Parts: sequence; C-alpha cells; structure tokens
Amino acid sequence: MSKRARVSDVPTYENCKHHTEPLVSCRFVEKRVIKLPPTIGRVGAIAACSAVQTNSDGALGVSFTEPKTPTDDASNTLEDNAQRLRHAVQDPLIAIGTDTGCIALVRTEDTISVLDHGSSNNSDNSNRNTIVSNSGTAAIQRILIANNKTASADTPNTMAPPSTPTNAVPDMVAGDANGQVTVFTLGRLFSRTTFSAPVCALAVDTNPHTPSSYLVGDMGGSVTSYHHTQEVRWRMQLDASSHASEADGLGIYDPQVTGICAVEWADDAGTPTYYVLAATGAQIQVLCHGSLVSSIPLRARCTALCAGTFTTLLEQRSTQAIVGDETGSLYILDRFALTPYAHLAYPVARISALPHHALSGSAGPDIVVCSTLSNFVYLLCAGKIIGTYATDAWPTDVAVIEAVPHGSKHCPVLVVAEADAEPVVARQSCSLLKVVYIEE
Repeated sequence: MSKRARVSDVPTYENCKHHTEPLVSCRFVEKRVIKLPPTIGRVGAIAACSAVQTNSDGALGVSFTEPKTPTDDASNTLEDNAQRLRHAVQDPLIAIGTDTGCIALVRTEDTISVLDHGSSNNSDNSNRNTIVSNSGTAAIQRILIANNKTASADTPNTMAPPSTPTNAVPDMVAGDANGQVTVFTLGRLFSRTTFSAPVCALAVDTNPHTPSSYLVGDMGGSVTSYHHTQEVRWRMQLDASSHASEADGLGIYDPQVTGICAVEWADDAGTPTYYVLAATGAQIQVLCHGSLVSSIPLRARCTALCAGTFTTLLEQRSTQAIVGDETGSLYILDRFALTPYAHLAYPVARISALPHHALSGSAGPDIVVCSTLSNFVYLLCAGKIIGTYATDAWPTDVAVIEAVPHGSKHCPVLVVAEADAEPVVARQSCSLLKVVYIEE
C-alpha cells in the first residue's frame, strides 16, 4: 500500500532551532546585462556555474568565431570554439538553450561559444550578424550544468589537451522539444539520445549508487534514470489519471512531468532511502528504484520542484523538497509530509535552492529562489520573503550561482534571462542575460 501524505497547517519552520537566525533581508546589485545576438534565437532555458580553473600557462578568454567565408566548414568553426573554451579564464559561465536549438556557453557579449547549432547544417554567412541558421530545429526546453565529479567520473579524459584541467569546462545536459537529450563533456558533444516525447524536466540523480546519471521527465509522463553514456538505468511510465484531483479540471489529465528531483529520506529507524519526486498535474509521484511508492495529491497543479534543506538543519544525509504550484503556494515535502511554506501573489515558474551560508556566511535553512509568471523573482528564507528582484519583462528562466568573486569577497549571483524590449534588428527579438549579485 502506498504511503499517504500528511498535510500540516502549521509551518514547521516557526518552531525550528537554527544555528543562527535566518536571513531577514538582502539586496540586489546588477553587475552587467549581456545582450545576445538575435540570430541564435530566443533563450528558453539557462543554467549557470561558478568560476572554472585556468591553465598554468595563462589562459586566454573565449570569444566566438564566425565562419569567415561561405566555404568555411561550420563544424570546424564550432570545434575551434570548443577548443578555445577549454582555455577559459576564471569567470562565471552561463549555459543557454534557445528556441532554434542553439546551445552555447556565455560569459560576456564578446565571449560566446556555440557548442551545438542544432540539427540543421544550413548557414547564412553573408550576414556578419548571423551565427548559425537553425530554422526547423527543436527548441531547447531544459538545460543543466552538472558537477564534474558526478558527470565525468568514469569518462576518459583523452579528449582534453594535456595542459587543460579536466574541470575547465563543466558537463552540460540539454533536453529539447523533439525528445532528444544531449550530453556535453569537456566542451564536446558526448552523447545524444532520443526519448519518446518532448523533454520537460531534467535533474541530476544524486543517488551515489547510480553515479553519472540524470533524471529525465517528458511530456508523455515518463521518468527515466539515464546514464550519460546512453544507458537507461530504469524507466517508469506514470499513470496518475485514475488519481486525478479536482485541481486537474473537468476530468482532463495532463501527463507531462512538470518537475523532478532526487531526495534522501530516513525511515523511523534512521535508514536512508533515495527517492525520486516527479510532479504530474496536481500530484507528486514518489519513486524508488523505478517503482511507484506513493502519489501525494496537491490542491493545485504543481509547476516546480527543488531539493534542499528548507526548515531545519537536518542530518547530513537527509533532504527535503520545495513544491510550487500554479496558485503561488509553496510547500515543503519531507518524508511524505506536506507543510505550507509561503504563498506568493503569482504562479510559480521555477525554483532553485541557495545555501544559507552562501549569503550570510553562517549555517541555516536554504534560501528559496523563485521566479513567477510575472516580472518578479523572489528570495525566501524560513518561509519569509527576504528580497524581490523586478525584471523589465517576464523572465524565461532563472539560475543561481552559489559563489562568485565580488571585490574582496564572494557573493551568490542571480542570472535572469528575459526578452529585450528594444531589439537591434527589426522584427527580430533577442534575449538579455542579467547578472545580478545578491548581498546581505
């Protein structure tokens, strides 16, 4: 029999004891705005990571190289960009995926390296503003940057030059509207696998017993534990239509996986067990080793999931999850129990977790970074809003970096992707990346 969720009406964080008091406020300092070329398309997904290592011989920065003549081989240009990326200087990296199928790494307007231009080989080199023509390719819907120790632990390093550190370029995973999952290792295309439906959720599988694996959720309701070498560890087809709640509407069930993450919960005896949480409609499906353990009903359609520690400083090997829905409500899911966390004025779009010490320098509950279907991005700690960042347009995606050099200290960084209100090229919209420092 599946386990039944318990819903508490009293937020547990009010009674938690922290090593320090949770943060009550923060401020945002906009560092730079990166305007992307309109020819790569509109950004639909982003991920970001902190500084990469440099070479001992003094590496050069990465700048994008266009084909110089119509006879230039575009693939050679892309290979050259990937090679130059391996010599990146110490700087934050932003991975982007666009509606034209373009996947690139960005640091500044002058340092954009395209790793994949999509499945189309057509290119228009007559216009210097044209990078690669991607007409007819699938939009990138999700992208993530994986920890190199997780993603490349069993990947041979023969692809990298001897002087290049193996973690100079982070591993990346992208999922598109054609159902393809593409893995990049050391700045090169490593594998590409096609699933049965468009990819709509991606996460790193944190289970140490399944290293180098990712969790893939698609619009057909399938959840797959997928090794980056194209091995499928397990796959589960979710069928929750028979458990649809009133929030699913007039008997219409949407099977797509709207959020996915991995957690570790201890049982009453203290034995840790790894679970995968997948959001479908107004439910959270709890999986273990590819089998359904529990279906937890919600009051509204779930739109985002994120793992972390959001209430109390739990044992080292224990995690929780934040659940966001289309009404703006946020809940904590911990060991099959749902607890109200906060309520926002707008539907939840994306959720990320930021360690408390990254902003305050002390231990405490993780900070929730939440974008909404509005021009507001919220930061919350212990169920309270501690900061609100207003964008010029609704953000298409949001990413957070734990620590980036800022003067004499390190600060977390918020990266926001949004549409440019004043495109350079007429009738060609382009995207902006806003890099914003978060300070206590």
